[in-house]
Amino acid sequence: MRDNKLQNTGHNSGYQRAMIRLISKLQKLSFSFRIPIPGLGCGVLGLALPRVSINLGQYASILLRALEYRGYDSTGAAFQDDNKKITLLKDVGAPSTLVKTLGIEKQAGKIFCGQVRWATFGFVNKTNAQPHEVKCKRHIYGAHNGNITNTRELKIFLTQEGHTVLSDNDGEMLVHSVEHYFDIEMTKAGNPTIHEERKACMRRAIIQTAAKMIGSYAAVIVDPETETSWAIKAGSSLYFGIGELDEGKFCLASSDLTAVLRFTKLLVNLREGEFVEYTADAYQIYAQRDLVFRRRGFKDELYKTGERILTQPVYSKLRAEDVELLPEFEYFMEQEIYAQAESSGKLIKLFQGGSNTGRRMLELLTKEGLRDHFSGIMLTILGTAERNERLAVFNELCASNTYKHFYQKAETEWRALFDVAVKEDFDKKYFFSNEKNVFIDLIGEEYELSRFFLAKALDSLAEQVDVVDFEASVKGFLEQVKITLEANRNAYTIACGTSFNATKVAALFFNEIAKVEIIPILPGDFRGEYSNCIKDNDLIIGVSQSGETKDLIDIFNDIDEKRLNVHKVVLVNNMNSTLGQEKSDVAIPILCGPEIAVPATKSFMNQMTLFYYLAIRTAEMKLSLLPSDDPSLPELKAQIERRYQSLWNIPSLLKETIDNTAETIDYTAAKIYMEPSLHILATKITGVAMEGALKIRETVLNHAEGREASEFKHGPNTILGKNTVFGLKHVRNFVRSYGDMIDKVDDLATEAGIAHNETKELFKAMSTYMFTRNMPFNLSPAGNKIFGEVVAKHDFFEPMYRNYPLIYVTGPDERDVNLTISQINTHKIRGADTYVIAEENAKLLKNASVNPNEGSYYGWGYINLPKTGDSLMTCFSATIVLQLLALRMSIRKLKKLDRLSVLDHGVHPDVPKNVSKSITVD
Repeated sequence: MRDNKLQNTGHNSGYQRAMIRLISKLQKLSFSFRIPIPGLGCGVLGLALPRVSINLGQYASILLRALEYRGYDSTGAAFQDDNKKITLLKDVGAPSTLVKTLGIEKQAGKIFCGQVRWATFGFVNKTNAQPHEVKCKRHIYGAHNGNITNTRELKIFLTQEGHTVLSDNDGEMLVHSVEHYFDIEMTKAGNPTIHEERKACMRRAIIQTAAKMIGSYAAVIVDPETETSWAIKAGSSLYFGIGELDEGKFCLASSDLTAVLRFTKLLVNLREGEFVEYTADAYQIYAQRDLVFRRRGFKDELYKTGERILTQPVYSKLRAEDVELLPEFEYFMEQEIYAQAESSGKLIKLFQGGSNTGRRMLELLTKEGLRDHFSGIMLTILGTAERNERLAVFNELCASNTYKHFYQKAETEWRALFDVAVKEDFDKKYFFSNEKNVFIDLIGEEYELSRFFLAKALDSLAEQVDVVDFEASVKGFLEQVKITLEANRNAYTIACGTSFNATKVAALFFNEIAKVEIIPILPGDFRGEYSNCIKDNDLIIGVSQSGETKDLIDIFNDIDEKRLNVHKVVLVNNMNSTLGQEKSDVAIPILCGPEIAVPATKSFMNQMTLFYYLAIRTAEMKLSLLPSDDPSLPELKAQIERRYQSLWNIPSLLKETIDNTAETIDYTAAKIYMEPSLHILATKITGVAMEGALKIRETVLNHAEGREASEFKHGPNTILGKNTVFGLKHVRNFVRSYGDMIDKVDDLATEAGIAHNETKELFKAMSTYMFTRNMPFNLSPAGNKIFGEVVAKHDFFEPMYRNYPLIYVTGPDERDVNLTISQINTHKIRGADTYVIAEENAKLLKNASVNPNEGSYYGWGYINLPKTGDSLMTCFSATIVLQLLALRMSIRKLKKLDRLSVLDHGVHPDVPKNVSKSITVD
């Protein structure tokens, strides 16, 4: 086998110690409440070290906890030592608990295979937990992430073939199937003892197994004899990283990218239908079946089943340090909300052609005639796998007379630029480009100004590569839009969850700014309502933070099968994903960085920001097609310029919103966090209301629904007034009232001389009558009198009825404000409390604050947004308010339920129960 040698990440023991320290931060996240942390989609892991390490259990614990959002039903870990002994630890429960109780943290070894499970096939018990170790015909072990739909048929087949199948879990069927075909191939090959021949048998077994499976999965399979692992990508997310720890070089496969980023930024891209064979210090990718990979701008790549696929590692364009919780924050969701001004600003820097400092640095390099020379070196460093080789190239340039001359001129003639470039970046401890870790890593542990300045120069060039790539993607998008418009065909945005809500906002942006219709639709609805209606020159825009959303990938596959000239664009955060690499004509990065909290915040904000920019660029493109003497041109150009200015202001708008709304957000959260249900009603900006409601549902676990405000009166308003949606506050009022009734009945019974035993019967009769209206027949005349006059006439449920909370979100447009005022007055007289999120408006405030029924309770609040006078800007400011409101509600409810000792409540802003960042099963 041709080895692709591993690369040194340059972190060495310092990075290893940092990872061990990260355990305590992850423990703070995972143990802050006494419940399992659920997720969806399962997660699989495979780590290979060059020698036995006492730290392997610590590494495994970090990885398992990183995947906890993907599965809470069970946790498992298999460890192999250098004597080929396998220690398998697994049970029902979440990693946050089981890494300690099972002793996973204390395990030593050289190979680790792990899994967290969200159950699909097989009851939640220890037998169905993964990994699975099998020995029916050959000894192997492994685990999977996904959903194999012919599991029952496979169990029958395997049992008939002599396998002892212990569980109903599809993961065990996969591992047994690999074992089955591995045995056949080993037998055919004469049971070879040479490791390379044995590995070849396993590769053929994996290929045959893949042909037997129906469904989508990713898997890690280990052969203990050759101490070799195989990671298989067959429809579910899978990432592969390489690096170096104290033990030496390692290889790591994971269903989750951020788990890999905790150990290394050096990734080997795995595409659908590939599998990678690896040990600690070598890897090779193979085709699992006949493959055709489209490369934008290049000829298709064709591979036959089992063929080797050569690839080079690349640095991830996501920042590893974003996976750490900063000391000023208690929750990742909080940190990510507060980071949105920065993350949207970085995206906007790309729109503007790069950061100010970076552009000035490029001007300086160009003026000195060094831009091409430095660019070549920058690309050499980024394309060099071995850290020592990268460092040698960097050191050679730093010591060269060319650089020394450039540095001296920068210190003297361009002092202002020199000071800004050094001070801004050194104070912030980050570079502007996504490749910053590469160049910081090369500076060395001791600070030296000339090396730091060189890193900044290279960083500016790397940033420019991002700018050029991004602009090429945008131009590709505009070309597709132009084709669709000229053909008078349809443009669809297809997405799930938070990304779908962003497409609802996108439709608003394109309608208002570019006068272009875009149809936002869910994948399931697209399949049911439009899939047979698409035609040549339609445009499909897929949106996914992870780039691995199964529902969306299925739609793209369906479209490909129709063999129409349909153009496909994706907006993704992870450009190395299935959607980012394989399923589109154009891929545009969201660039929000990793999100650790399951509820999406940064990605939604950057999706909106990117759509806003694309709408402006589309308007510009349409403008360029008008005749030069068109009288509307000056005004249209002015409108576009105003839109650009508002775009540039988004980061400062977000910061001002955070700074000035904290008090009123917390006041509102305190009012409504225990309400079991609420509606968010938006005038025109429906996507914002839907996303705000989703954040509350996800993090507070209260029912919340976002919709267009005027639709509420067409049926949903039946929730107002008396209803049977009860929460803890309702129950508390009921218990207080019921206690008062018990005291009253007890006093009357005492006055009437009723015996204690009959008084007890009175209380029982009360409880029965309350829910059945059945009269008692076992009471004395005195007891019957009390029951008839007091109990039978009492309205037990009246204390449970409360006003229903409605949150109104509107922009400053006068028509929108007036429509909102109409809704407020219509609903509050029917039993609604009123909470408004809007820019300052005296009429709106007056109508929200006036009690419709003086003397009775009426709750209201008004969260003032920064003044913009622009309804589209309200999408950004109102979004961050709703995110913060959900966060504050979640924290309050979490602490409340913990104080009440409510077990398994599932409320947590970072890891609420049952939700996942990426759903990779059907």
